[in-house]
Amino acid sequence: MARIVVVEDETELRELIVEEMTDFGHEVHAACNGAEGLRAIEARNPDIVLADINMPVMNGYQMRSQLKDKRPDLARKPFIFVSAYADKADIADGMLLGADHYVTKPIDFDLLGAWIADLCKR
Repeated sequence: MARIVVVEDETELRELIVEEMTDFGHEVHAACNGAEGLRAIEARNPDIVLADINMPVMNGYQMRSQLKDKRPDLARKPFIFVSAYADKADIADGMLLGADHYVTKPIDFDLLGAWIADLCKR
């Protein structure tokens, strides 16, 4: 079981991700934008972060950069971008920011669950 922070601005998708990750046996906390996500990460010290890229207030790239710059201890946590941006350049950008995985929408929850299980072993 992992402690996961999910940062996603779309309410229905956020709730679905929380439900699916809970069904996999994980403890999940949700946030609706990057700024709220940063606060949740600092408060919860999760094992894994799942974050959308295109969000209001602070996008996923900005959130990831803030973690790397201001909280390197938390930036070392496994990080997965979940995004509708599916171009190779988008995926490369996410990986260059230090993401461990990049999941495109619509989400394959079995694959996401397998990646999370793998990250939990590390």
